[in-house]
Amino acid sequence: MVLVWEPITDLPQDWSALTDGELGPLLQFWNDQRADLEQKDALAEFNQRLAREWSIETGQIEGVYNLDRGVTETLIERGINADLIPTQPGQKLPELIAAIIQDHVDVLEGLFQFVKGERPISKSYIHELHAALLRHQETSTKKDQFGNLFESKLHKGKYKECPNIPTKPDGTIHQYCPPEQVDPEMERLLAMHEDHAKKRVAVEVEVAWLHHRFTQIHPYQDGNGRVARALASLIFIKAGWFPVAVTRDARSRYIEALEFADEGDLKPLVSFLVDVQKRSLLQALKAADDVQEVLTVDEAIAAAKRALAGHTKDLEPTTWIKAKDTADRLMNLTVNRLNEIAQSMAHEIGSDRPDSQFSTTAKIHPPSYAVKVWPQVMFGYKPNTTDYGETRALVISLQKQARIEVQAHAIGPKVRGLIAMIAILQAPPSDIQLASKNGFEVNYAEPYESAERRFRTWLEESLIHALDMWRKSL
Repeated sequence: MVLVWEPITDLPQDWSALTDGELGPLLQFWNDQRADLEQKDALAEFNQRLAREWSIETGQIEGVYNLDRGVTETLIERGINADLIPTQPGQKLPELIAAIIQDHVDVLEGLFQFVKGERPISKSYIHELHAALLRHQETSTKKDQFGNLFESKLHKGKYKECPNIPTKPDGTIHQYCPPEQVDPEMERLLAMHEDHAKKRVAVEVEVAWLHHRFTQIHPYQDGNGRVARALASLIFIKAGWFPVAVTRDARSRYIEALEFADEGDLKPLVSFLVDVQKRSLLQALKAADDVQEVLTVDEAIAAAKRALAGHTKDLEPTTWIKAKDTADRLMNLTVNRLNEIAQSMAHEIGSDRPDSQFSTTAKIHPPSYAVKVWPQVMFGYKPNTTDYGETRALVISLQKQARIEVQAHAIGPKVRGLIAMIAILQAPPSDIQLASKNGFEVNYAEPYESAERRFRTWLEESLIHALDMWRKSL
């Protein structure tokens, strides 16, 4: 199969259909939280860690170097230092890896400075980005006509002179923009981007579009992915958000989303980028709670006092009530949908299995260890059922009892007006399993109608997945 290059296309007229609109209200929520992080010096520390993660992972996912998780965590925690990178056979020297990562750090710092200067994105600036990102790389790996790999001199800050037509592992040949068309295509890219700004295209849609169209052009000999993520980060930063930190764990979904975009569907890439921003937001909130190191008994007692104070409603009561009211209404919607499913299952299955029962319940069961840990491990936050904890369940009694639950809980030990929901399945012989592919967040800044529209889609997808998992357990 050959993916033939075509000139880049503009956004569709109905571009607003590509996003559920969650990021708008969530940005208001994030802006409200900044002061709290700044007072604790947590924001500066978090930004430093995020910058290191961004700088390491943007090269890791491209195969520029290969660092294991332990080394990556150490570098994020302690800083970019060649002494912390082990020498590995067949890999670049630690000093070179550290220098390349530091180049990425410097570029990210430059993005923040660029935003402050309010310069427009130009071809010359993108050349500067490319040269800076690849400052310590002298060659790129190429494949000859016989499939042999060789190193070719790298031209930094200059468009490619030869076609780049890679072959994917599945044998698909991807034709990118031919060298003679790169300059006019980049002109069109930037002109469309400027037009989108005038039309106030949603930031997540614009970033997805620009990122994908840039990779379609593939203007450079090497480093196109890193430049694309730098440009994506620049636009998000300008809008008040975080750099686009794509980790190795998210690489498969990231590549898949770009492939969907190749086929004309930008929505998966938009959704992916929104989730990247939400992940960083939850990490930032967690940093506000975890920033202070405890070294003495007195400090431990004081920290415990602050943690207990976090469970009081220091948020404006009306603000907290907005989030709680939205979550309550969504949980009512949930039990209504579960009732419909129970009735449908009773009609379709119960006629053949008189011993079966299908019911719903709002009874709160003590959350299992797995359920308490999942949000922290998979979604990056600590569940808080003290300030808000609700469960709605579909109980399936057939050969053995199974439960599909939708659980809602506040996020983090401090009341911030952010409530999360997850779906789980408890069905023998397996232990409890996560049924929702992503968590769902409620925040006080989003109107209920908008939250409900998003939630209905999330709930249906989660319930379909849970029921399919249950079917496979039979």
